[in-house]
Order: sequence, then C-alpha cells, then structure tokens
Amino acid sequence: MIEINNLTSRIIDLDSAKAVIEETLKQENKENNREISVAIISEKEIREINNKYREIDSATDVLSFEGEEDILGEIIICPEEVQKNGPNFEDELKRVLIHGTLHLLGYDHEKDQGEMIKKQEEYFSLIKN
Repeated sequence: MIEINNLTSRIIDLDSAKAVIEETLKQENKENNREISVAIISEKEIREINNKYREIDSATDVLSFEGEEDILGEIIICPEEVQKNGPNFEDELKRVLIHGTLHLLGYDHEKDQGEMIKKQEEYFSLIKN
C-alpha cells in the first residue's frame, strides 16, 4: 500500500506519483504488501527534519526513512526544492520519487559508485515514455 499526503498548497498528481513508486518497485522485483508513506511538506518543515536527523541545517528535495517489518518506509518531499532541480516540475518529482524509493530499498548513492543514479535515470526513462 502506498499512501501519499500532500500537506502543501502545490497541486500534485497523486495517482501519477503512486504509479512512479509502483513501477520502481516492479523494476526492482520488490512488489509486495509492505507499506510506503509519502509526505509532501513545506521547505521549513523539511529543513527542520533534515537538521534533526542528518544534522544538515538546510532544506532538501527528498528524504527517505526506512521502516520496520511490514512498513518499507517513508519518503518526504519538498516541492519548492524539487522545482529547483529543473524546469519541468513533474519530471523532477518523478525523479525524486524514484530516488526516495531506491533509498528505501537499500541503495546509497554515496557508496554505490553511481549504480543508484544509473537506475534512477533508467527507471525515469521507462516511466516518462
């Protein structure tokens, strides 16, 4: 189950966002009944969370927190920061949804020598078409 909560005034296509996560899980052969929660929050809120859990006092586009047992985890997204990634908000949102999902599946772009970003772009090209 994928639950998406948009706590901002930005209009987000929640069905499309859900489909991006589902396709990423499918590509990773991780389709199962574990839950993923997505929260779309303000720049101020993501900055506070980033500072609390990563000790980085700045806003970011996406954070992922792994869950336990039947919960795969939570993805937190800031639309204001996503918009800074490129001119097409919908495309950049898809990228951060894929990115966050890959983190929940154990990928770490700081340690995997580019494998995660390669998969991110591969899955983005599949979803975009």
